[in-house]
Amino acid sequence: MRKFNWDEFKNKDNKIAVHCKTEEEAKDFCERMHEQGMKWCSGESYLKETNYEFCEKEICYIKGEFSPYQYYKSNGYEILEWSDYMNKEFTKADLRDGIVVEQRDGDMYLVLAGMVVRKRGYNRIGDYDDDLKCAGYTGGDIVKVYRITPGLLKCIEDVFIKNNLELIWERKEPKKMTVEEMRKKLEELTGEQIEVTA
Repeated sequence: MRKFNWDEFKNKDNKIAVHCKTEEEAKDFCERMHEQGMKWCSGESYLKETNYEFCEKEICYIKGEFSPYQYYKSNGYEILEWSDYMNKEFTKADLRDGIVVEQRDGDMYLVLAGMVVRKRGYNRIGDYDDDLKCAGYTGGDIVKVYRITPGLLKCIEDVFIKNNLELIWERKEPKKMTVEEMRKKLEELTGEQIEVTA
């Protein structure tokens, strides 16, 4: 998940619009705008209405207003996808052509036409569960998802160079600790000596 720059979005001199492809995204973005102290140009709260029904999957927001995607695109706005900033889990349904994925075993693949491909191999997207885990092989679990940074590619191999990519999702996994490591951490947090008993 990327960090959203609210100061840039609120600055009227910047031509930034945010696209919400689903009603869930629109509700989430309107809630975040409310948290930032923003309101519709009418003075109404963003919590009262998203206006999603007027443009549906084409809705884009600027400060206080909304219009269809094409309107902002044709007027020179930079359009950001809210799904890139939402605090949500990435799922198999979010995989689309042009995304690069990294597996737990370190192999990287480009999503293309229902497959994840690399120079000497491929997997079918159907081989992954909805939570991007690979049935029967934990090394095949997708642990990172990247977007290709525009303008940096000179050939197809450049797709797999991390300097050409922007991390948009990373699997959060529980930290593993030994009993001794937990004891030390508790001592550090409490300032007291801890004795572990069975």
